[in-house]
Amino acid sequence: MSATWGAGLFQDDLATDFAAQIVDGDGLAVLRRALAAAGQARGHLLYEFAVQGLIAAEVLAALGGQPAKAMPPELQDWVVAHRSDAIRDALWSLARSAVERVKQDSEISELWARSNEFGRWIEKVDDLLSRLAQAASASLPTGSR
Repeated sequence: MSATWGAGLFQDDLATDFAAQIVDGDGLAVLRRALAAAGQARGHLLYEFAVQGLIAAEVLAALGGQPAKAMPPELQDWVVAHRSDAIRDALWSLARSAVERVKQDSEISELWARSNEFGRWIEKVDDLLSRLAQAASASLPTGSR
């Protein structure tokens, strides 16, 4: 069996496995743990934690109304079922920190930097950061903006 790996953030076997953990597990708690592991880890961020952080951030952006076009159907269904879940403000900040960390100091960013597809991968990560910012802004109460 060959491994799946592509510039799309969901084009990775670990991403697929982690998506199943979100769907089958304790949803927001799974997201929170993955974002904390990616955003608050010491030293160079390992590949697995980086992938999980990216996927958790993608799901959070989708919960905030800013989904990725390439989100797998099972995650799309999960997001629809959980769109009304309360998302704490701190989780948006943690998600942005995690994605920035993956972009700047992780095994996955190193691997992409050695490939011809690095620019495409960076575009996907920057798009995620933009969608997170839009989702976080939309989630703030009117008086908080």
